Amino acid sequence: MTFRKDLLISPSLPKLDLCRNKVRSLLKKSGEHNPCAFTQAAACYIELSSEYFYLLGFTSVDSRLEQIRATFLRCWQYAPYIRRVSDFERFLQIQLERLPASPSEEPSEESRSRMNDLDHTQRFLLVARNYQNWSYRALHLATRIKKSEIAHALTKLKCALIGFEADRLTDSEWELLLQVNDLIEGELKTREVRAIEKAIAKHPLLLKFKADWLQFRCDLAEIKDQMLIESEKVAQFKESLAGALNSVPIKQPRLRDALINQISFTRIPRA
Repeated sequence: MTFRKDLLISPSLPKLDLCRNKVRSLLKKSGEHNPCAFTQAAACYIELSSEYFYLLGFTSVDSRLEQIRATFLRCWQYAPYIRRVSDFERFLQIQLERLPASPSEEPSEESRSRMNDLDHTQRFLLVARNYQNWSYRALHLATRIKKSEIAHALTKLKCALIGFEADRLTDSEWELLLQVNDLIEGELKTREVRAIEKAIAKHPLLLKFKADWLQFRCDLAEIKDQMLIESEKVAQFKESLAGALNSVPIKQPRLRDALINQISFTRIPRA
């Protein structure tokens, strides 16, 4: 049996995996001071940003849009630094990391309380992977978590969200838990899935982890519905953003920084 996250992904906004080449072209134009191109590129991240800010405590639509606007304006200010889609995602992740949590406007249930306790990286992984279906490679480039440690980070995230005490596991059970995570994430072939299902049949704790996470996915789907922004509001936001960009000064990278960023996006402006 394989698992997919389609239940958590809504069709309300354009998805990045459908237009990544187009976004790259738009970002290149953005670096040439094209506000219309930047608005189109940034629009692919409105939903991700909205979900992140919702989990940060900005549960009203207006408060989220205000935060998204401010974040995108900061990104636009440094548009010439950005050449690739992964550059934009890395810079956006950094901007989100700097923002403090807001007191939630809604009462906290147990599942929501655990989400409130997540650190920035865990919150970003939850949104990018579970709600936006980012690949492991995209997660690595945005967070700078080593490729070999992405599965570990996602497993720890699941443990935190369902209250699973991973420290009770032996080393061999932990390794098997990582494989269960890959199974849930849909990263394994059918033959590998069958082998893991057979292996965990003898481990009640691992079976509980799997069952609890699949149940928690239902909670995530319900929260997803609460995060959605009406298409009319999104259209108004994009129009307003495009107009605001013209009044924000652009910062040019130094030649050395520009050359280095062509190879790897490491000369990141500290806005």
